[in-house]
Amino acid sequence: MSSHGPTSKPAALVQRFANHAATCDFLRLSHDRLMEESQRGLNNAALSGEPDDERIATRLLDDSRLYRRWENEHATLMRRIAVELLPASQKAELLTISLSLIHRKALFEYLRDERLRDGRRRQIMSHFFSHRDFAGAVVAEHGRYVQSAASYLCSNHVGSKVMFDALFGSPLAEYEDLYASYFRTYCEVALASDRDAVTQSMQPVLFDLKAQVCEWRQALIALTGSQSGVWRRPTF
Repeated sequence: MSSHGPTSKPAALVQRFANHAATCDFLRLSHDRLMEESQRGLNNAALSGEPDDERIATRLLDDSRLYRRWENEHATLMRRIAVELLPASQKAELLTISLSLIHRKALFEYLRDERLRDGRRRQIMSHFFSHRDFAGAVVAEHGRYVQSAASYLCSNHVGSKVMFDALFGSPLAEYEDLYASYFRTYCEVALASDRDAVTQSMQPVLFDLKAQVCEWRQALIALTGSQSGVWRRPTF
């Protein structure tokens, strides 16, 4: 049998996939494909062994009403990607969405991780939701967190497993950690008295963290249009 027989086509497909993975190249994604991969990402998260990811995914998958609400919101986000005509533009839009999701879920993660006492929790919720009652604001923020965290899991799956782009791995995770540090410092300053010496000492730290967040964001966005595709961590 010739060496160009039945095995040549599968081998060519494997090589083509390898080339896509190596060059971060992918075909333009339809809205249906984005939603299909998002569902796959959510299912994978439910079995990932990561407690936070599993908790978010199973909460949605076990509650059909909550799932439908999330699906409608997520479909709107994915539509923003689907309308882009070029794969590179789709990647840039996915990154923009991922960054916004990091920001949207930051408040509830801060409340969860810092375990603030009731008085402090009321203060910080009043700071962000001055026209809502405390209980209503907490419930609304938790719902917003679940939806945002679930969409972030799905966006990461699309970016890393479908677009084959490494920026949706460590670079974006490091940005998430940096933004959490900035947000935590912002909340500490917001909760402190204006006359408090601690506030004055923390202001320079807050300004520095905000500058780092902006530089890191710009570096991530620049990478989506880079010819080399090489990630260069911002230096401060």
